[in-house]
Amino acid sequence: MPALSKSRSTAYLFLLLNTVLWGIASPIIKYSLNFTTPSLFLLYRYIIATLVFFPFFLLHRSRSPQPMNLKHLLILALLGTPLTLLPLFYGLSATTSIEASLLVSSSPIFTVIGGILYLNEKLTRKEWRGILIAVIGTLLLTLEPVFSNHGGLSLTSMKGNLLIITSNIIWSAFLIFSKKDHVDPISLTFVSFVVSIPFFLLTTAFEHTGLILNPQALTGIIYMAIFGSIIAFWAYQEGQKRIEASEAAIFSYLQPAFAIPLSIVWLKEPFSPLAMIATAIIVSGVFLSEKR
Repeated sequence: MPALSKSRSTAYLFLLLNTVLWGIASPIIKYSLNFTTPSLFLLYRYIIATLVFFPFFLLHRSRSPQPMNLKHLLILALLGTPLTLLPLFYGLSATTSIEASLLVSSSPIFTVIGGILYLNEKLTRKEWRGILIAVIGTLLLTLEPVFSNHGGLSLTSMKGNLLIITSNIIWSAFLIFSKKDHVDPISLTFVSFVVSIPFFLLTTAFEHTGLILNPQALTGIIYMAIFGSIIAFWAYQEGQKRIEASEAAIFSYLQPAFAIPLSIVWLKEPFSPLAMIATAIIVSGVFLSEKR
């Protein structure tokens, strides 16, 4: 069996770190949204993230002073951060954190399609089998609420699910375009933070809720600002640039494996035997696809 390259091993470590940090984010965000609105959460998240990340950005620019295509970075930043996160957070506020994490795990389907169409990426037969198995597990998890609710889903839950799927599509487009254009991860991360502040300030104004923040939401905001924004976003970009975008996206299938236990223990959300089986199928599919 051929040895795993150093670059690929490093990519997997970055992507696994991202998966853990974003995997446990759903229940943390869901809890925090009991005390604030999605726009206000996101506004303070990116104010904190910008202030914390600014020194690292300056250090990076001093060591790598290549010119930045600011217009291009702004477009990618809008696509990958505020336009992706606004429907995601409103969707999460309308559904459970378990459902949200399961729906988010379907985003690699769109990334795989985009990688084939726009990046001319090729998948091996084993990778296709792994993806198919993971997709089957995701479908089972997505449909699980139908069975547990005796065939019925509330209008609010359906609206939340559709918003999360919309977020998945936008995020997948961002991944494809950022991979194709080989942008600098540090510069893109910082520009994404900065451009998010006026965007979410505007959406907060439309909510007419004011800028006063409930202290009970602060822990979740700080977690997402530092771990969910700076570390996880940077780790994904570092991992993705070392391997194919479609292969990197497969790691998203693992996020429910981290979100579900925390949602059960902390938020007391139900987890049926069918969901347990589906989660095991997802993990098996990822292992098959990523095994070298």
